[in-house]
Amino acid sequence: MADSALKQLDYPSTSGSSEDRQGLREAFVMFNEMSRKLTDSYEFLENRVEELSGELASVSAQRMQEMAEKERLADRLESLLQLLPAAVLVLDQFGCVRQSNRAADDLLLPLIATDSLAGQRWRQLIQKCFKPRLDDGHEISLVDGRRVQVRTAAMTNEPGQVILLTDMTETRKLQAQLSQHERLSAMGKMVASLAHQIRTPLAAATLYAGHLSSEHLDDNSRTRFAGKLQERLRHLENQVRDMLIFARGEAPLNDEISMAELVQGISDAMEVPLQNSQSHCQIVNEIPQQRLICNRDALISAVMNLINNAIESSAGSVDLTLHVSALSGARISLVISDNGPGMTDEQKTKILEPFYTTKANGTGLGLAVVQAVARAHKAEFHLTDSPSGGVSAQFILPVN
Repeated sequence: MADSALKQLDYPSTSGSSEDRQGLREAFVMFNEMSRKLTDSYEFLENRVEELSGELASVSAQRMQEMAEKERLADRLESLLQLLPAAVLVLDQFGCVRQSNRAADDLLLPLIATDSLAGQRWRQLIQKCFKPRLDDGHEISLVDGRRVQVRTAAMTNEPGQVILLTDMTETRKLQAQLSQHERLSAMGKMVASLAHQIRTPLAAATLYAGHLSSEHLDDNSRTRFAGKLQERLRHLENQVRDMLIFARGEAPLNDEISMAELVQGISDAMEVPLQNSQSHCQIVNEIPQQRLICNRDALISAVMNLINNAIESSAGSVDLTLHVSALSGARISLVISDNGPGMTDEQKTKILEPFYTTKANGTGLGLAVVQAVARAHKAEFHLTDSPSGGVSAQFILPVN
C-alpha cells in the first residue's frame, strides 16, 4: 500500500512543488520503517509472553506438586505424631498449648477439668498435673502417681517450644520387678551364707551371756564379757541390716540434711572401729552447708561398709581420707580412700558381685549393699586405685 502511494506521489502535481513531494516520500519511508519495527516488537512481545506463560505454567505446576507433597508429608507427620507413645505438646510464643497428640490427651486430660489441652497455659498444666516427690530423681511425679520424663526443645523456624513427656511408670515397675527377681534368685545363696555367718557370732553371744549369769564372776570379767557380748550383738545387727537393705533393694529418701550433718554422722559411726584398729581418718568437707535429700542411716551404713572393708583388709592400722566436694551439674562427690594393700586384678573383676568375699568371716554383701544404697539415691558408685596405694571409693550423688 505504501509503494502504491509512493508511485502516486511520482506523478507531477500542480498543487505542490517538487520539495513537497520529496518530503512526503521521506515521511512515508519513515512511517513504513516504524511500522515494521512495531510489528517486529509486537511479534517479539507475543513470543516472550508465550514463553513466560509456559514458564509460569511450569512453575505453577511444580509449586502445586510441591504443595501437594508437603500436604502429604504434613498428613504423615500428623499421623506419626498421633501414634507416638510419648506425649507431645506444641507451645506457642505465649506458652499456650497449640497442638497435642493422643498420648498427651490420655496422660493429662484426666487430671484437669477440661475437654481439650488446646489453649491451656503450660504453667497452669504444671500446677494442676504435676506433684513432685522427694524420690523423683530424673523423673517427675504426676498427681495420680505416675512418673514422667520431661524434655523440651525450642522450635527453629517459629517462636514456641515442643514438650515431650515420656511415661516411665511401667518401665520403672518392670525394672523394679527385674531387680526384685534377681535378688530373690540369690536368696538361697544368701540364706545359706548368712546362716553360717550368723551361727558363729550367735554362739559366741550365747557363750558370753552364759558367763555373765555366773554368780562367781568377778567385776572385771563381767565387764569384759559384757563388752564382747555387745560386740557380737552389734555384728549380728549389722549383718541383719545389710541383709534387709540388699533384699529390699531400696531405701526411702525421707531425710533432708546438710553435708555437715552427714559427715558428722559418719564421723561418729567410725569412731569405735578407728580406735579398735588404731587407724586414722582425715575429713575434708568443702561444702558443709550444702543440703541433700537422702536416707541418712542407709548412706552412713554404706560408707561404714567401705571403711570397715579398708580396716579389715589391712594387716595393721590404716590411714583413711573422707573428701566431700561439689561437682558440676548439681552433684556431690563423696570419696573414701585408704593406703591399704589395694585390690588384685582378680578382686577387681569380682569385688562387686554379691557374696564374693576374701575374708574368712565375710558375707560378701558389704559392697552389694553399697551399690543398692547408691541406686536408691540415683547415685553413681566407682571403685578405683587410690593414689596412696589402696582403694578409692566414690559416690556421686545428685543434689535433688
